[in-house]
Amino acid sequence: MSNPTKKRKGKVFWGVLAGVGVVLTGALAFGTNYALSNATVVNTYLDTPTSQVVKGEDDGTDTNYFTSAFETEEELSEYEQGIAEQVEAEGAVLLMNNGALPLAKGDKVSAVSHSSVDIVYGGTGSGSVDASSAPTLQQSLTDAGLEVNQTLWDFYLSEEIDGTYSRLMAGDIADDPQASKEFGVNEVPWDKVLAGAGDSFAEYGDAAIFVISRSGGEGADLPMGDNGQGLDYTSGVEGNYLELTQEEQDNLAGLKALKDEGTISKIIVLINSSNAVEVDFLNPEVCGVDYGIDAALWIGDPGQVGLNAVGDILVGDINPSGSLVDTYTYDNLSSPAARNFYPLQYEGWEGYGLGTDSATGRPNYNVNNSYNVYQEGIYVGYRYYETRYEDAVMGTGNAGDYDYASTVAFPFGYGLSYTDFTFSNFQVSEGTDAFTVTVDVTNAGDVAGKKAVQVYLQSPYTEYDRQNGVEKAAIELAGYAKTGLLEPGETQTVTIDVDKTELRAYDANGAKTYILDSGDYYLTVATGAHEALNNVLAAKGYTVADGMTAEGDAAMAWKWTNPTLDTEVFSTSAATGAEITNLFDEADPNKSSVEPGEVTWLSRSDWEGTFPTENIVLTANDALVESIKDVNYDAATYDGEYAGAEMPTLGADNGMTLAQMIGKDYDDPDWEPLLDQMTFSEMNNLITLGFHTTAEVQSVSKPKTNDENGPQGFTANVVGGGSGMAYTSEDVMAATMNDELINTMGSCIGEDVLWAGYSGLYGPGVNMHRTPYGGRNFEYYSEDPFIAGHIAAAEIQGIQSKGVYVFMKHAALNDSETYRMGQSVWINEQAAREIYLETVETAAVEGDASGVMNGFNRWGTKWCGEYGALQDGFLRGECGMEGAFITDMSAFSEYMNPMDGMLGGSDLWDNMSTAVQTTMLAEYEDDPVIVSAMREASHRILYTVANSNAMNGMGPNDTIEPVTPWWQTALYALTGVFAVLTVGAVVMCVRAPKKGVQ
Repeated sequence: MSNPTKKRKGKVFWGVLAGVGVVLTGALAFGTNYALSNATVVNTYLDTPTSQVVKGEDDGTDTNYFTSAFETEEELSEYEQGIAEQVEAEGAVLLMNNGALPLAKGDKVSAVSHSSVDIVYGGTGSGSVDASSAPTLQQSLTDAGLEVNQTLWDFYLSEEIDGTYSRLMAGDIADDPQASKEFGVNEVPWDKVLAGAGDSFAEYGDAAIFVISRSGGEGADLPMGDNGQGLDYTSGVEGNYLELTQEEQDNLAGLKALKDEGTISKIIVLINSSNAVEVDFLNPEVCGVDYGIDAALWIGDPGQVGLNAVGDILVGDINPSGSLVDTYTYDNLSSPAARNFYPLQYEGWEGYGLGTDSATGRPNYNVNNSYNVYQEGIYVGYRYYETRYEDAVMGTGNAGDYDYASTVAFPFGYGLSYTDFTFSNFQVSEGTDAFTVTVDVTNAGDVAGKKAVQVYLQSPYTEYDRQNGVEKAAIELAGYAKTGLLEPGETQTVTIDVDKTELRAYDANGAKTYILDSGDYYLTVATGAHEALNNVLAAKGYTVADGMTAEGDAAMAWKWTNPTLDTEVFSTSAATGAEITNLFDEADPNKSSVEPGEVTWLSRSDWEGTFPTENIVLTANDALVESIKDVNYDAATYDGEYAGAEMPTLGADNGMTLAQMIGKDYDDPDWEPLLDQMTFSEMNNLITLGFHTTAEVQSVSKPKTNDENGPQGFTANVVGGGSGMAYTSEDVMAATMNDELINTMGSCIGEDVLWAGYSGLYGPGVNMHRTPYGGRNFEYYSEDPFIAGHIAAAEIQGIQSKGVYVFMKHAALNDSETYRMGQSVWINEQAAREIYLETVETAAVEGDASGVMNGFNRWGTKWCGEYGALQDGFLRGECGMEGAFITDMSAFSEYMNPMDGMLGGSDLWDNMSTAVQTTMLAEYEDDPVIVSAMREASHRILYTVANSNAMNGMGPNDTIEPVTPWWQTALYALTGVFAVLTVGAVVMCVRAPKKGVQ
């Protein structure tokens, strides 16, 4: 007889199992659907092929289009290590030295501060580097022949100290705009150092090496404390993150006491930061305290192996030859940009309900209520400090009681050496398009060394300029070159060409183009911007009696006079022949049609009267809100480039492959039949699913590509996979002032990408160090666009030589991280062109850069990715760029929509999900305007890929066919298994009661 209890238990068992099966099957189905909607990121992360090549008839084409110069990756790695160390060796800047450096091999030294055991190797975020195998400072010093205080080293690494005093950071990618509150130095108090390892200094007292480290990263700017805005950026850092904390001051004072009593002999400071720290502590007259510091060396972020060179510099095996690419001041808040660096919110934005996260009250991913005004205009970095200095000396411009000597510690271009160099036989000759400068550089010291030769320019500041709002910096870098390694007594003649375009200035109000002013122009050779300006002032007859900080050398300045104002000579693009005129009036609050408010730009005609002293208040209004909305395209009112377009041909069978287009011009007629083959769905996927990849396109036999971040080298840190050498931060690269070295470094980065099977690089970074507080200053080169542009061009040429296309980022005005999502940046046209776009222009024209990544920010009210004036007008129209333009990370961001973006010149969306951009674009399948724009965007992507290493192995007759990724098959199979088991459990559950009936 059947047991009813047993049957009931069976029914419960199968019922529970069926319920669990339903839940698991549903979860798997949901997970599968979610994974499929994000297939781009899954495939990229797993490095899963989605297609395979089908070989066609061999026509004899050599399909190894781009090859490595190295037989093995090990050989490449060994070579790269030497290059990476050389970049640090030539980029590190000796700031001061009273003879304490170099140290003697065998010296016993103490590495002081918790930062000494926790070096900042690079910044955080998408451009961060893998420093897991990087040498420690102790290893670097030991390998250089120094003995390091092990007791003190172990003290800093002890569980009690390391667990309590580690540096505070905002996270890998800070998602909170207020995340800068989380930054903190958190140095070990001096009394704890003495208690834990104080006795060890006596044995290791030949030198104390005190390390000052500061870290920056994506998503959060560094806190500057109270800059007059009343912002609370103080938690954890007691205000200004780039000034010494009280604990650091106490540590230095403690070291000074040990030095005074004879326990230690020298105090050496290492500055490990890509953000310019305030260096008042190096000057007793400024800070009021003598810390007894004997030498200071700036090392930036050394990357994976650069720290090896630091030890060699300290013992003199390497003679430092770097030159500062940022101005180092005693007070960073003296910069006019500091007042309006953190963004504000439009007055009255609440009444319009502009984007705010309901949960936090802060601007969300689609923020459109914050703005920033670049009120300082062209006066960024040394362009401000040196220009106001000249006006103070000459008694012009209402410069006030400006005191350069108590403001600037180390000028732009500054850098000491262990030897002395002299310049002589300075000559300039004029050619048709350039001036040729020659100078003899002699090593007048006792040890071998290299020297950066810098050419500076001064343009006249005329009455025309004053009347028309044309600003002129007193001195600008216009050329540079690095000598070879000169032995003592050796002389090298250095030749530098200065293109005459360096003499131009942009007149946004009068001629509305570039002008060549009438008046006197000066060229001079110097070892920094301040020395250069003093040379020019000396040539004008000024001396220290007029307030100069030092006498200049008039013999090192050469004058060229232009008799009349010329508004034609630079009014067309040398790259494309396009007419140059105002493009960016809508980004100027004083000219914008949305009229957000008035701005007084900083002017050297009245320093005191125009210097920023309060926040610029801009107001939300109907016109601004209408212009700033997420989607602006309206088929009924559109009158742009594609107005009246007919629906393009789709899905044609013309038998063409992308490999047939290799090496052909962008406007070659063969592109038309190839593009005709693409379907709407293929274009949609190619354009909108570009997260670290470009999708395969079966109809034209385009392979899938892998793309990755790379401001400091090829770093696949976001999605995993291969990576290469992590080089120094970009400011150290620029500080080498050595184009040849950086070009070689670029080719090594290209090699890394090639060996890893990647084709595109998100980098290098080409935004500006507008202030020292930019979160991503580590991945941008400098405060100066000239050095930034030329170093970028050299690096890009090297990278692209290996068939790697670059997306230099982020074009443009993405110079801060706070509220970066959709922030409106307001700027005048002269500043936009002469500071923030010059780097991009030089990299595009001289470096032949293939593409750009645009930013999260807006120019005025327009997201830069939809700003046709920037992308089609400037980058393509004036700079001649023909490659693809990609967005910054765009997933879930509706204001970075593909309709407006493509019509404004964007081509590829850094997006992994079909949830937003792909779905948005699908609604326009029957719109000939949007489909025509899609065709052009596809054209640019295909052109970029056709000329890259992605085509290696693809012949003209080869095709591709899709392959289902293994993970999709696994998910389908697993879902099927659970579904079958669930059905079985349901059947058993149903049957169980029937068997139990008596």
